[in-house]
Amino acid sequence: MSVFKVDLNNQYQGYLDIDPKSGIEFEASSGNPSIQRSVYLAGPNGGVLELKDGATFTDSNYWKRYAYPQVPASQAFISVVSDDGSVWSDNPADNVFPKVFTGTVSSGTTTVVDFTSSGTSSFAQFTQISNLGAGTLSVSLNALNSAAFPLANGSTQIFSAGDIALGALGLTTASGSAASTTDYQIISSIRSLIKT
Repeated sequence: MSVFKVDLNNQYQGYLDIDPKSGIEFEASSGNPSIQRSVYLAGPNGGVLELKDGATFTDSNYWKRYAYPQVPASQAFISVVSDDGSVWSDNPADNVFPKVFTGTVSSGTTTVVDFTSSGTSSFAQFTQISNLGAGTLSVSLNALNSAAFPLANGSTQIFSAGDIALGALGLTTASGSAASTTDYQIISSIRSLIKT
């Protein structure tokens, strides 16, 4: 999810509620933007957001279509504070982006790779798990011990789109492994969630 800021009052627009006598906003003394400094916009799911000038919100990159450089600066009224790197398409099946996780696991401890808390709040559609170390990797799907399988050193396991929706992976060195630590790499394709 990306973070956006509403910029209704900028050098190109937002001057409707300026007091011509003083040159400042009519409601500037109260500290609140006037009603002319907010806008209601429908999101891609049909939800409606009231966006007030200066406010920040977190959502999918759908909202980049109102930000510069996707639109000319004279038409932009949203700025991107932080970009998660995902793409936005009006076709929901296209709204996925890659994410790579690497690390080392050791016996006795479990490393959880949580797709839903890695800035995406979503699940992995495609996942490629590679054991790059000398030991055998124990992989638990959705971090469930009841859904674990061993992955031998030098091996790769691929879950294609439609095979399984993965929210997390639990990784540890399998019991009886030849090495007490092993390295891993996970390449995943994560769906962008839409709030509005």
